[in-house]
Amino acid sequence: MTPQHTMQSHLAQSLIAGLVLVMLSACTSLPRHPVPVDDMRRAEIPDMSGVRAWAGQVDPAFQADIISSVKQELPGAFPLDDSGYPIYHGLALSGGGSSGAFGAGILNGWTTAGTRPDFKVVTGISTGALIAPFAFLGSGYDAQLKSVFTTTQTRDILERLNIFRIIFQGEAFARTTPLKQLIETHFDADLLKAVATAHNQGRRLYVGTTHMDAQALVVWNMGVIANSGHPDALDLFQEVVLASSSIPAAFPPVFIEVEVDGQRYDEMHTDGGTVTQVFFNEGTVDLSAAARASGRTDREGYSGVLYIIRNGKLGPEPEQVKRRLPEISGRAISTMIKYAAVNNLHRIYVSTDAANLDFRYVAIPDDFESQADEPFDPVEMKRLFELGYETGLAGTAWRDTPPRHLLEQ
Repeated sequence: MTPQHTMQSHLAQSLIAGLVLVMLSACTSLPRHPVPVDDMRRAEIPDMSGVRAWAGQVDPAFQADIISSVKQELPGAFPLDDSGYPIYHGLALSGGGSSGAFGAGILNGWTTAGTRPDFKVVTGISTGALIAPFAFLGSGYDAQLKSVFTTTQTRDILERLNIFRIIFQGEAFARTTPLKQLIETHFDADLLKAVATAHNQGRRLYVGTTHMDAQALVVWNMGVIANSGHPDALDLFQEVVLASSSIPAAFPPVFIEVEVDGQRYDEMHTDGGTVTQVFFNEGTVDLSAAARASGRTDREGYSGVLYIIRNGKLGPEPEQVKRRLPEISGRAISTMIKYAAVNNLHRIYVSTDAANLDFRYVAIPDDFESQADEPFDPVEMKRLFELGYETGLAGTAWRDTPPRHLLEQ
């Protein structure tokens, strides 16, 4: 059983076991102050404009920001093509729970190979949101990244609740206090300052969360947050990463304070993987228009490559499913995630093709077999890290087109 399957099995069993508890607690609700439905799209983070955008539509602030990023670039920061324009490399990191150890290993191996580029844009969702700041800041953070994904245990991520707490504090089956502490330890003021510096040098870091009230993906410009100088910038940075990593029902949602017409409200945010397993810019910017605005006239878009690390398997994993509700539910969840992952790759492939960017992706090999018996098993995470390391070191596993279906790997 893979770490991802272990997490899905635990989630399915928790959901099934919790049905009775949900009915018992149906008449109770924890207090909150949500944004009125008609005002959800107008809500802003107090005193921090331009830090986020709604997926699926070009955002003026994000568009202006990506255009200005070209002017911020240091001389020689990126290689040049035959026309003298920069060649950009992007990195998109998927969800996958403890399987994020695979992506951490790839980055470390890529560094050792000496072929890892400096990324213009890095995006992360779910466990990818935990990797993304380290990947964005470069190889100097490889050791820290390795430590997070090879020494972490389940108890370092979540605290399971007993039946009474679920009934009377019924928004999740576990608390993420340990994960919050882990994030606060590694994503501190020094890291925030480093992200701000990289942002001011023309590079961009995006993290996705699911806005549960609006049923929409929100893309956060983490460099704008880091560079805002706002006293709450670090708190917001940490909250976004925590929200993106918080699986609904298994983990409690993260409430982010917003403002509409001077009135304060809260928004409910959870794991970005609820909407998409991986993303690039999710339509928040028009790269072709940005390229033209930056003075590029020889092509529709920028020159470069988008690399996607899928922290999970894409191929089918045949097994005999027991005739029990938890097993059937867990199997359904894992199947939906696999097909969603393939669809996500196709969507990104189309968007990169339209922007004239090359497409590369890598996933955990289908023949990898894990014996993990808990969601975050450090022994299995080390194995996944080593697999990723060897994959990144060899550099031969990248594929340039998405699979047409699960059987084509």
